[in-house]
Amino acid sequence: MRRIITIVDLKTGAVSARASDTRTLDLPVDFDLESAVAALDARSHVRYRSTRGKDISILVHPRPLSWRVRGEECLIADDGAASAYSLCAVEPTAD
Repeated sequence: MRRIITIVDLKTGAVSARASDTRTLDLPVDFDLESAVAALDARSHVRYRSTRGKDISILVHPRPLSWRVRGEECLIADDGAASAYSLCAVEPTAD
C-alpha cells in the first residue's frame, strides 16, 4: 500500500494528495520563483529559468516524495506529465 502525502502548489495555492513515490527534485538556489516550473529530460537534466533570467540545464537526482520533510519546498512531478515539475511545499498527512 502506497502512502499518500499532501502537497501545496506554491504558485496556485492548490492542495492535492500524491503518492509517496512521486518523483521530486531539490530546489536550485537560483530558481526563479515567479516561473515556478521546470522540465526534466531523459538524461536527468532539469531545465529551469534562473533568478537572472537565464535558461539553465543541470544534472539532478530525482528522489521520492516520501524523502521530503514537512514544509520543505521542492519541485514535484506534475500529474500526467513525468517531465514537468512544479514548485510545491510538502505537508504530510497523518497515517
